[in-house]
Amino acid sequence: MDNLDEKYKSKNPFTVPDRYFDTLGDRVMDRIKDEDGKTRKTSLFQTLKPYLGLAGLFAFAMIVVQLLVPNLVDENRMLLKNGEQANMTAQAEDENIFDADFNPSREEIIEYLSQETDPIEFLYAERR
Repeated sequence: MDNLDEKYKSKNPFTVPDRYFDTLGDRVMDRIKDEDGKTRKTSLFQTLKPYLGLAGLFAFAMIVVQLLVPNLVDENRMLLKNGEQANMTAQAEDENIFDADFNPSREEIIEYLSQETDPIEFLYAERR
């Protein structure tokens, strides 16, 4: 084993042929010129492959939504069919009526805020 170590330690096992780098540039340029003449043609399938994958993903998402969501939609429709839609519209109209009649004066707003806020915050707000 020691003989092998001495044999390979003294000599570098990685060598290149003589004058290899002298002609390397010319050989690379020749290969580049050969490849320039050849153009790769891509098929229609290769061009459309990413778009087909995206369309498939959306189709899969729609199928999943159609399978999971109808149960929730049916429950909401049942509630609206039972007359709650009429109650909801009446309640919304009542809320609008209260909003139209509510016009507090400046003094009423200040009085409400003074009751609902900390006195120090109220004093700080008056300085502005």
